[in-house]
Amino acid sequence: MFSILVYLIRSALNLTVFYGFFLLVTRRSSHFRFNRAALLVGTALCLLLPLLPMHTAGPSLLDSLPSESASGNVDTEGATETEPMPWQGITIGLWLAGVLIVMIVNTVSFVRMIRFFRNSPYELKDGCRLYLSDHDLASFSWMRRIVMNRSDYETYPAMFAHEHAHVACRHSWDMLLFTILTAFQWFNPLVWVCRNELQLLHEYEADATVLKQGFDGIQYQKLLIRKAVGESLFLQANGFNHAQLKLRIGQLKRPTQNFWRCVVVLLALPLLAGSSLLTAEPILPPNFFNGSQFVDWIYQEIHYPASCRKAGVEGRIYLYFKLDTEGKMYDIKLLGTLHPDLDAEVLRTARRSPKWAPPQTTNGKDVNMTYICTLDLKPPRHE
Repeated sequence: MFSILVYLIRSALNLTVFYGFFLLVTRRSSHFRFNRAALLVGTALCLLLPLLPMHTAGPSLLDSLPSESASGNVDTEGATETEPMPWQGITIGLWLAGVLIVMIVNTVSFVRMIRFFRNSPYELKDGCRLYLSDHDLASFSWMRRIVMNRSDYETYPAMFAHEHAHVACRHSWDMLLFTILTAFQWFNPLVWVCRNELQLLHEYEADATVLKQGFDGIQYQKLLIRKAVGESLFLQANGFNHAQLKLRIGQLKRPTQNFWRCVVVLLALPLLAGSSLLTAEPILPPNFFNGSQFVDWIYQEIHYPASCRKAGVEGRIYLYFKLDTEGKMYDIKLLGTLHPDLDAEVLRTARRSPKWAPPQTTNGKDVNMTYICTLDLKPPRHE
């Protein structure tokens, strides 16, 4: 169970960092398709990064959480194995309850929408199923289905063009994905904020598509105002009245901005990397043979080549290597060079190294680890 909590914490932190940055950077941008793609790709990265094995030699935010006793061959200093702590089960239970509530609300809305489609006649129009109703209802679209009031369809062709733009841009898939996301991340307020932001981007993109088709901008703005009253009954659908009217009209009036301003959102990538490291699993420093220092062992075991002693070769060199899960060194190489003979001797000595204690995380998981050792080499004082 604790691994689920760790994933939720890591993904929630990533989403909070990314969404906060996204909202600050893109709110006034008029490149709606780019912003939509950035929001979706960034969300995917936030959810995938916690699944990658990430370790750090320093402390982690997760260290502050009480956890179960470690397993495996970690030295717990006499600690005995204990049962999972009660707070973990309570937290998981509360999270599952929230997931269930959100899923029920969305499922009820989805079932109502499906029933509406099954019980209503339709006609094919521009590759879509068009449902015309004589009742006073707000227009909306879902997948390749468009629902409109018959009078609106006959009087305002721009409304159909708007809903058809939602279908052509596949906005319903975005809303379906974010419906699932809000269910599993219901406790994160920024997820709900960005769900509304995504829906607003859908409206911006559909409005821009309508204007590109040649509809008069002033008349379209008047239509938005005329149809501002109304509320969709289906949470997942894209509707003509979903977005805030003032923001939509403001975007219709705003000139297209320089595209390179949008690329600033890519700065979120290093922020995501930083937030991932904050919750990376700490690694216990591995111990060298008999608890001694590896660098000291190198100095004791190295045989300074005669050619280097005579030439007075000395200096600093960096030894790079990795430790596997059994504590064996591999991929040993030097970063830089001093003298061919001395370089070869350093590598020969390092390859003779005894095994280390296997590097492990604080949860007792064996991991690989990379080291870079600094060696200050100089000839011995006596032959």
